[in-house]
Amino acid sequence: MILTITLNPSIDICYYMDSYSINDINRCRNYVKTAGGKGINVSKVLRNLGNKVIATGFLGGATGQLIEEQLSDFKIVSEFVKIDGDTRNCIAIISGEEQTEILESGPIITEKDSENLKRLIIDILKNNHINVISASGSLPEGLRDDFYIDLIEIAKEENLKFVLDTSAKYLKNAIKVAPFLIKPNISELENLLGTNINSEDQLIETLYHLRKYNVEMIVVSLGKEGSIALCGNDIYKVTIPTVDIMSPVGSGDALVAGMVSEIDKGSSYEEILRVGNTCGVLNAMNRKTGHIDMDDFGEVYGKVKVKMIR
Repeated sequence: MILTITLNPSIDICYYMDSYSINDINRCRNYVKTAGGKGINVSKVLRNLGNKVIATGFLGGATGQLIEEQLSDFKIVSEFVKIDGDTRNCIAIISGEEQTEILESGPIITEKDSENLKRLIIDILKNNHINVISASGSLPEGLRDDFYIDLIEIAKEENLKFVLDTSAKYLKNAIKVAPFLIKPNISELENLLGTNINSEDQLIETLYHLRKYNVEMIVVSLGKEGSIALCGNDIYKVTIPTVDIMSPVGSGDALVAGMVSEIDKGSSYEEILRVGNTCGVLNAMNRKTGHIDMDDFGEVYGKVKVKMIR
């Protein structure tokens, strides 16, 4: 069983438009509202893959209730700390290949809320056979910037693998306690290290530099170009097929879900990367956030290539 953590979940609203103009009336041709937040998206794709999932984090208000209802529809077990504030909305405006996002900051989390969550996670680990913990996304207002350290240390006390997908602001603290896997993009790596990365060789040297933190897997997502990963002491390059993109929203989360699913199985680095990137591509092929069509899995999987290059 897998535990996912979403500290700042949301209702994701995607508006699809033929064109989009500032200071004008814009009419959408279609829209979708789904339970979101990066960890929620990971949970949904894990269920698509057939994994048993417990989802935790903070929820509040009518939006929080809607998230729990949707998770129940996916047969995801909800174990959230209830808070006084309302869970946020996140809006994506998609026009052709252009995407504009409007993200609410979300509720303020109290010290009591954060302590309740840590106790809840400890109880979940005690009462369930959890192999992997996957935490994703930003921290809501009120939590310390290094709060992920607390969660990683809880996992390490139980000898569990901890997968973390978050921005450089929070990663710079969390990386010091060596989560099992992190998934930054180029921009996040640049912000983390205060440097520019302009070539594949520079990226590889950056990954070698990060070995000092003892993170087992550092997977750098490159969008349409696939990914580059440091796994142990080896560098892998993943290439992905060109597909018709319906929506890129949630593809990074699907990548994480695929990798977490294989980590849970004890798979090789190559299989972790291949399944993860397959899920990322599949998510981009439909309009739902954090969703993959398993009917297309085999075809896409066959076109994803993983090669050790260093």
